[in-house]
Amino acid sequence: MSILNNTQVVDRTDAINLIKPIPQLIGSLGLFQTKPVATNVIQFDYKEDTFNILSDKQRNTAGKNTMASDSYALHSLPIPHYPVENSITYTELSGIRGFGTDTERSIETAVADELERQATRHDVHNEYLRAAMLLNGEVVTSHFGTINVYTEFGVTRQTEAVNFTSGVLSGFLSATQKAKKGLKNGSQVRGYICLCGATFFNALINSAEVKVAYANSQANGSPLRNELWEAMSGYTVFRYGNIDFVLYTDEFTDNSGLVTVLDPATGVLFPRATLGQEWYGPVSKLSGIGASGAKRFASSYRDPKDRYVDVESEQNTLVLTTQCAASVLITIT
Repeated sequence: MSILNNTQVVDRTDAINLIKPIPQLIGSLGLFQTKPVATNVIQFDYKEDTFNILSDKQRNTAGKNTMASDSYALHSLPIPHYPVENSITYTELSGIRGFGTDTERSIETAVADELERQATRHDVHNEYLRAAMLLNGEVVTSHFGTINVYTEFGVTRQTEAVNFTSGVLSGFLSATQKAKKGLKNGSQVRGYICLCGATFFNALINSAEVKVAYANSQANGSPLRNELWEAMSGYTVFRYGNIDFVLYTDEFTDNSGLVTVLDPATGVLFPRATLGQEWYGPVSKLSGIGASGAKRFASSYRDPKDRYVDVESEQNTLVLTTQCAASVLITIT
């Protein structure tokens, strides 16, 4: 459907979802399962499963291994709404050369460019939501306050103080055991990762116990980097004690300035496993009533008086680290 129809809102959802996402570290690790929902509030059951080994029994007798009844708590949380909007005016098109071309920008080209800009902004925001939840267990919203998984699930955050002068490996192995024990959903562990702040990372690679391992890792390449090449190409990574250490200095900004997601003097260790979910709600229009959610939605609308074209998009996203007990905050002693 043409954008030139003055009275028509053009659905651009398919177009914006075809734009290739920007490779980003946390989103590339497969830690969060995605789940579209048809409501603006999610309700979900939270339980911790324990699977004991079975006892052998006599055949053809009444004795059986039994399963304890499921015990779970119902949680209800709102899905925050994140809209983006921009208007393309006559002055932005008339006599303006298109990026990388010698011709004047068309309306369709301008709309496509704007969709790409908005898609990138949504991708960055999604990565921020994942980082905030994974590293801090919370996300701050303007309308619903702070959503904190430790408070929501009644879980105390796990910590480990590691002595970088001696006992580095034993300290981190202790942290992996805490992370493994904290994983309650039966998810397969594919290894352990520690995202490191800059001060933390520098202290780690300069400790006597780690120096040689770090030098060898940089010379021979990192298994994690090979596995996730596109996402990891901009990061410093090395493996020690079967843990992949990543120098993580990604920055996010809001209208007030820099938003810190990882204290430079700390690290956060977690298993490569399913640690949570990303819920996507429906579009905030009449067409969204009863409809399933999606990663993002977009539309454009040309002013009936032919003065501008509005391009708008939205995501309705809630990211939760439901397995927050599997995340361990590491400090230096």
